[in-house]
Amino acid sequence: MATPPNQRIERSRRTILDALNQSFPATRQELSRRTGLAPSTVAGIVRGLLAEGLVREHAADGQTGRGRPSSRLSPRRPPGHLVGIDFGHTHIAAALATTAQEIVAEARTRLDVEASAGNALDQAAVLVADLLDRTGVPAGSVLRTAAGIPGPVNQATGRIQSATILAGWTGVRPRQELTARLGGEVLIANDAELAALAEHTHGTGRNASDLIYVKASHGIGAGLILAGRRYTGAYGASGEIGHTLIQEGGAQCRCGQRGCLESVVSIGEVWRQLVAAGLPLPERTEWPDDLSLAALAGNPVAARIITDAGRRIGRVLSDLCNALDPAMLIIGGELATAGDPLLEGIRESLRRFAQPAISDRVQVHTSSLGPRAGLIGALTLAATESAA
Repeated sequence: MATPPNQRIERSRRTILDALNQSFPATRQELSRRTGLAPSTVAGIVRGLLAEGLVREHAADGQTGRGRPSSRLSPRRPPGHLVGIDFGHTHIAAALATTAQEIVAEARTRLDVEASAGNALDQAAVLVADLLDRTGVPAGSVLRTAAGIPGPVNQATGRIQSATILAGWTGVRPRQELTARLGGEVLIANDAELAALAEHTHGTGRNASDLIYVKASHGIGAGLILAGRRYTGAYGASGEIGHTLIQEGGAQCRCGQRGCLESVVSIGEVWRQLVAAGLPLPERTEWPDDLSLAALAGNPVAARIITDAGRRIGRVLSDLCNALDPAMLIIGGELATAGDPLLEGIRESLRRFAQPAISDRVQVHTSSLGPRAGLIGALTLAATESAA
């Protein structure tokens, strides 16, 4: 039985709105490519969305007026504000933004987030309160808060489900805890997933429907965008590549195993290798969140250590690429600040271990959003999804 015309139009309308929510601003031509809808269909539906006030149009750079094919479209948001929170292993960041994701203010504090979930959640609430006080924005105008957690979040129960990853948070329900502290609607997701969402919506991956974002920092985690959508897995534990065994009998990992990827190539371990190699670096017991390896990339000893870290990450990513066939790998976190030496190591492993049809095509880039990717992803989630 043929689908009635009004149902086809409504389905196409929903498809265009979803595509625009997932990555904006976008031209009509881009929407046609992403959705597979004919340009004439996209143009007709966009006219209706503009008339209803659900979409707004911006003149392209160097052009004036409206309605030109190259003008860009964005979802029209209701008045109000959004809050994004990024929990790292050693920091908390928060941002206040308009519903159009224009950041009004942001703040960041250092904290051992793993040590105590209660303390970390309290400090996040303090950061948000300070942002509201500083900007004069009433708490009642915040429509939604989204937060990224550096561990697996069971989407069915809302609990932090791993006793070994983010152990101090095991069994905690961060959504309920933040709701009690902040009020309003709260969304929770894994931090690497939110960084992937940010890169797909606003960053390097805007034109890739299938991508893998890797956060290479104190831990190693991946966020997946598959068929244009954030993929969490059945139980919220997708992308935990840091606990892939790559070195039998290797260093002890916080998960209890030996030789996990993150026990070999976390930012702390790479820094220790650089110090042990005699490079003029300070011995560190606490790793700052703004640690950058960019200045070391030109040193041949440092470049070799960093490239080797890239090879190890690339070995794990090769298997993931063979399974998922992404168009793009985006590397973020402190290790990504090393740039080319890290990427070359990853590409070397892809050439060796991934199928030629994949390694010849997959693009490998560093994150264009840098350390703010998780925070921007939290605001993106708050703007585009609802807990209902």
